[in-house]
Amino acid sequence: MTSPADRRLRRLATAAGPVLMLASTAYAAAGGASLAELVSVVVVGGAYLGAGLLAWARRPANRTGRLMVAAGICELLVPLVGPPWLALAPVGHLAGTGTTVLLVYLILAFPSGELRSIAGRALIAVLGAVMLGVRVAILVSLDPSTRGWSGVNPYRIIDDPGVAASIEAARLVVVILVVTVLLTSGAVRWMRASGPARRAFSPVVVAGTAAALVYAVASTVSLGDIPATLKTTLLWSQDLSVAFFPIGFLVGFLRIHLARSAIADLVVELGETPTPAQLRTALANALGDPTLTVAYWSPERGAYLDPGGEPMELPSERSGRAVTRLERDGTPIAAIAHDPALLDDPGLVASVASAMRLAVENERLEAEVASQLDEVRASRARIVEAGDAERRRLERDLHDGAQQRLVSLALALRVARGKLGADADPAVRASLEQASQEARQALVELRELARGIHPAILTEAGLGAAVESLADRSAVPAVVRGATTERFAPTVERAAYFVVSEALANVNKHARATGAAVSIDHHDGELTIEVQDDGVGGVDVRLGTGLRGLADRLSAIDGTLSIETLPGGGTRLLARIPVGASTANAG
Repeated sequence: MTSPADRRLRRLATAAGPVLMLASTAYAAAGGASLAELVSVVVVGGAYLGAGLLAWARRPANRTGRLMVAAGICELLVPLVGPPWLALAPVGHLAGTGTTVLLVYLILAFPSGELRSIAGRALIAVLGAVMLGVRVAILVSLDPSTRGWSGVNPYRIIDDPGVAASIEAARLVVVILVVTVLLTSGAVRWMRASGPARRAFSPVVVAGTAAALVYAVASTVSLGDIPATLKTTLLWSQDLSVAFFPIGFLVGFLRIHLARSAIADLVVELGETPTPAQLRTALANALGDPTLTVAYWSPERGAYLDPGGEPMELPSERSGRAVTRLERDGTPIAAIAHDPALLDDPGLVASVASAMRLAVENERLEAEVASQLDEVRASRARIVEAGDAERRRLERDLHDGAQQRLVSLALALRVARGKLGADADPAVRASLEQASQEARQALVELRELARGIHPAILTEAGLGAAVESLADRSAVPAVVRGATTERFAPTVERAAYFVVSEALANVNKHARATGAAVSIDHHDGELTIEVQDDGVGGVDVRLGTGLRGLADRLSAIDGTLSIETLPGGGTRLLARIPVGASTANAG
């Protein structure tokens, strides 16, 4: 997130950059600078400003863009070392020192823009002191006439030409040493870098090598006795070579951007809940570090575990490995042990860590949802089982209680009617006959009710016989195809029975059908029940509480219910119930 102060500063630099370029060019032109020198001022200063502003806008949290802008401003102030106003020479020398120091800092700190090592900071401090000392020596010893400048150097206190020549030679020696150090450190960094870091740093190394070679050759040749025109050309090419660096920085940032764009692919890949081994491979490929390892935090054991579930000690600071820890609300989630060279681009590591955190969080959430779904299924199964148990209890109570009483009542009425004599009152005889018929009808209805609550035939004879019984009692003629004699788990048999019972009940009440067919098939661990009629159709599972109840009952045992219907074309109800690889005896 960019702060308002940072945005204001960037806008100010954007507006001041062109003005400073025009002012620097005008000053150099007024001092008699050649066209080549003017071009060098515009190209080098403009390259740093443009590249720096672009990098600053794209990656405001990174210091590199701001440092490049500062280097560009310093480069545009360097012409102040010369005419027309030699009194401004200290500003130009100070700017020249700043350009060199900032350039070296940028190379050492790329791509993060932060110099972490003590050796690097010490090198910058020593370089700044040496370069400033050399430029101060040049300032107090320079004779403007030796460079073809008009005017007097107001800061000159050393008149000896020999001393001045020695100082100039010392400056060139320092430049060559700086170039050597930069080339050496750049080569070492490149060799030690990880894959993505090496790809990003390569353009900077190439640009630095090219600029260093041009600078070293030009500086060495210019020490000799060469024509002034050639010397001017060498110095111009020397200054112009510095423009290679901002180009290298921009190409490096582009490669970093491309590397980070690959994180989107990583997020997609990790979104598929990979195994620990696949996760480690994906992270290692994204970071270009084949030695990367992943550890997972175990709250139960209070320690990090490897993908195999064994305790794992994270590398210490002295082990030569870096550790990036992943946390959620202060609670550890996981840790990534990787090549410390990856810290040169902390943004890449942070992006990969975020992708992994997302993957781990998704895995955790999926596990929680799966656990909750399992609990819901188990709860629904318990509810169905409890309902079925209550049905069985009611059926037994009706059979052993009210049904037996009605049987006894019917027998008593029959006995009472038999004891009436020939001269019995006809009205009494008719009343006993009617009472006996009512008792028999009540017994039939009670048996039907008990059968609807829980069919005893299902428990005693199995699903096939129970379905045959339903078809026989159906008002609409129904045939049963593939009636099985196999026995299944009680929950499966009850669910299948009530599917057929409810389907035939709907056919009798609503379908206006002339016939129905029931099919039962057991294949590949799945029981399929199909009920089809030739009625008017138009059945909607959402409109009937009976069908919704069936759907709920089936889902509690991982079954499914589907209905295919067309107005005027009949209805097809299909239920699928998993029963496992083998059947079980009904209890």
